[in-house]
Order: sequence, then C-alpha cells, then structure tokens
Amino acid sequence: MKRPYTTHFLVFVGSVVLLLATALPSVAASFSGRVVDEAGQPVEGLIIALPSFPGNTPPHQHQRFQGMFPPVQPSETDATGAFSIKNIVTPSVSRLRLFPERNSDYEIRSVEIEGIAFYLDQHQQHFGGFNFAIAPETDIKNVEITVRLRMRIRGRVLSADGTPLHNAQVNLMVKHRDIDGRGSGSSGGTRTLDADGYFVDYVDDGAAYYTVTVTYQGQTVESEEILLEEGQRMDGLVLKLGGEPEQAKPERVVVAPPPRVHDPARFEAARKREREGMWAINPDNRHAYKMIRCDSREAAQERAAAQGAHLLTINDKAEQEWLLEVFGKRENFWIGLTAGSKAGKQQWDNGEPITYTNWISPQAATEITKSTQGNDANPNYVVLVGMTGKWQVARPGSPLIRMTERAILEKENFIIGAPVPEGEVEKR
Repeated sequence: MKRPYTTHFLVFVGSVVLLLATALPSVAASFSGRVVDEAGQPVEGLIIALPSFPGNTPPHQHQRFQGMFPPVQPSETDATGAFSIKNIVTPSVSRLRLFPERNSDYEIRSVEIEGIAFYLDQHQQHFGGFNFAIAPETDIKNVEITVRLRMRIRGRVLSADGTPLHNAQVNLMVKHRDIDGRGSGSSGGTRTLDADGYFVDYVDDGAAYYTVTVTYQGQTVESEEILLEEGQRMDGLVLKLGGEPEQAKPERVVVAPPPRVHDPARFEAARKREREGMWAINPDNRHAYKMIRCDSREAAQERAAAQGAHLLTINDKAEQEWLLEVFGKRENFWIGLTAGSKAGKQQWDNGEPITYTNWISPQAATEITKSTQGNDANPNYVVLVGMTGKWQVARPGSPLIRMTERAILEKENFIIGAPVPEGEVEKR
C-alpha cells in the first residue's frame, strides 16, 4: 500500500531537482593560481575560500550575504603555493577570503587576476574581503595572491601563584596610540585562553604603542606599553594576576621575509605593476581606483580611456578621505574636473553632477562657474593637492602643472572573464 506514495514522492523530488537544475545559473570550472609572500616565495598551508552569491553587485562590506550560493569547497595551498577552487556558480559575485576568517595568520596584500593587479586596504583585508564578479562559465587561471604575516601580540596569563590559567575565560583589552600621536583606540572582549594559558591578539592598527589588560575573577593586570613597528610581532608577553607583569624585557619577534632570490621575470612584473599602478577597491561604493604616473593631464585621460575608466570623480568627503588614505598625501593628482566650461553646466568628465567640493579658497570656488576665454585650447584643469586635501585650479603656465605628475583613475565595475569590447583593451 505504501509503494504508490513512495513512487509519487520520488517523482515529486525528481521534478524539484530538475526545476532547480534548470533554474540555477551556470557553473564556472575553476578559480586557480598560487599564493606568495611579499618576497615572492610560495606560502604553504593557507586555506583559500570563495563564498559567492547571485548577481553582479556585491553587498556592502558590513552586510551579510543574502541568498548566498552553497559554498564551494575551500582549497589549501600546497608546497608551491598552488590552490584550485572548482564548481563556482555563475554569474555571481565572489568574496576572496583567508580562513579562518579574522583569525588567519596572514593577510592579503594584493590580488592579480587576468593581468590586472588589485590592492587591498586595511579594512578589506580583515572585514570586507576582496569582492569581484565572475562572468558565466569562466575559467579563471593563474591568479596570484600576495600575502604577509599579520602583526600580533602573543602572551600568557598566570595566576597569582604562577600557574597558567588553563582554558580560562578572561576579559582581554588591547589599547593603542599612534606613534605620531594622531590618534588612539581600543578593542577587546571575552577570550578563552588555551590549555597553557596563552592568547593571540592580531593588531590591525599598524605601527603603534600597545597596552594589554587582562581581567579575571575581579583581578586585573596591565602590561607596559609595547612598541610595535610595521610588520613586527611580539611573543613572550607574560601577565601575572595579583602581581606585576613579568615582562621587563619581553621577546620581540621581527618577521623578516625569506632571502630574496633574483627572478628576472618576477622583477620585471613588479616593475610593471609599479609603473602601471594597482587597482584598489573602495568597500563603501565598490568602485575601483588606480594611481598612475603621467606626463600631462591629457595623457592621463588617454590611459583612462584605454582601460575603460575615467579620471577621478569625488562625490563626498568620505570618498576623498579614503582616497588620500590609500594613495597618500605627498602627491598632487589630476582629477576629472575642468574649470571654466563654456556650456555653463558644471559636471565631472564622466557626466556626473558635482555634489561635493573642497576648494582651496572661495575665489577658486567661484572660478569653476566662470567661462574662460580660449577654454577649449587652454583649459583650466583641477588638481587634488594631497598635502592639504584641497582642490586647486591649474591655469596654463602655472607651476602646479609641473608639480603634478600623477592622476587617479576610476572604474565602476569589474567583471572577471567578461569579454573586452574593441577599443577598450589597455595599452601597455
């Protein structure tokens, strides 16, 4: 009597599977490449993960993946640094991550895909990951991920009698103050020590003075200030409850890259990346930006067009602050704005309206709305002055023109594996 119901159930399940199979997007064969450190040496034993979700637009870095596809199997790098992730559902947006999330001993510095190099800022490395869209049925090969060891403090907590706190839950607080005195901050929460009383705290605030405070069952102990330079790690910190911290001369471990082996091909590739710049993804608007060297503003425009990009538009204060944080404040940059439009309609070179300005003076602010005689032959372009963060008009013959040798390019969308239309192939 039960057999017909079983048959009907199997037919129903088969129909659902068939519908899902026909409704699901296509599958990309693989995402493969290798992981190296900043010296170009392979990194073994790193777990590379690639969670993905449908569509071509990644969510904000603080949003969860809504409608995420079933995760593909992560890949662990072998002795040559090689990895391979298969069966990625496409079209989709994938997020390149190192596992375990937020607790990996390494951080991603840059990613090179299809000859395009991307730089990851501090926030992306630890919170947003690297988002990129994958075109349907695309094999992505020869990816190169460059990583470095994260800065950290590793310490041990002892009870008043000198025995380690085995597997104890403590409250751990780490404070930092910048070396140049510009700022400070703190982070912390409940931590579980390991069987020998050790903890590891990754410090993602860069070079600074650090102070570690541990509280356990009403007892608190605080370390002395620990100076960590960029790239340094500290092991050997000992904190004893009910007494002074035993760290008069703690062991500081400076992580040095392995001996550099001269590789002409890698050397030339590194020089090429330096000349052409690396794309950086802004996690807030998901646009890509690149700083380039250029002989003139016109040359920068030509290179932007050749790469399917445009000269920088700045739409709000947060965007400009992020740009100066990533590309530095020592340079001047050509941006996509021209002062003195004959048409009288002020807008960015890419056609967007002007929603934010940061002029050096009220006079410069009014000049942008004036029509200039001979504007077509000798336009007054605009420069972002890195030292001040202000915008300044560069009139023909102005020393500011000679002092501006860089520009920032901007691109809205990167879809890996998408065909490149004719005329948009980057000129090398």
